[in-house]
Amino acid sequence: MSLYNDNRASTNELDVNNTTSDRERDKYFQEFREFDYGIDITDNIILIQDDIQTGLLFDVISKVRLLKKINTDLKSVTILLNSGGGDVVETLGLIDYIRSLDRDGIKTNIVCRGMAMSAAALLLTAGTGLRAASKHSKIMVHQLSSFTAGKLSDIKSNARFAEQLEDDCNQIMEECTKKDKTWWKSNQQNDYFITSDTALELGIIDKII
Repeated sequence: MSLYNDNRASTNELDVNNTTSDRERDKYFQEFREFDYGIDITDNIILIQDDIQTGLLFDVISKVRLLKKINTDLKSVTILLNSGGGDVVETLGLIDYIRSLDRDGIKTNIVCRGMAMSAAALLLTAGTGLRAASKHSKIMVHQLSSFTAGKLSDIKSNARFAEQLEDDCNQIMEECTKKDKTWWKSNQQNDYFITSDTALELGIIDKII
């Protein structure tokens, strides 16, 4: 029974006339909502579009778990990357997770759209599927930075920790590119900016898109 006593079309008539447009609207609304949360469940895409900070690892894990529940035969996920870098420890944790997915048969494609600087460049390099960058994307690697104040013993301890982190990063670069640890260490004394063409030559990426 209608709440209105006028001559407007019945609810059933409106449903018939608007079903298609409503469904299209709901579809597009759902897609916009997904991108609000940095995920596209249709194409198995996860967005990383800011600095790499504490919390990103669990954010990516939760999104991959969601994609696995929606697509029980998930074979790959794609990370769209546009980041100026950030937390190295968080990045190493993310790389460990990506490699664990690979052992489970799920490849991680990483596509740089814009920039992959510092820790983000390391993440791009460590993709287990297709690693790609757009023609004018900018990639930069550099020596690890550390800022510590306090007791001399703490400063020394943090320096040793920073050296270990840098060695871990250079080891990954050796494993995933065409250059060894020594080459990467010597070429990262200053900010080393890399074009997509050079990144392809070095083996940081597999394809320019």
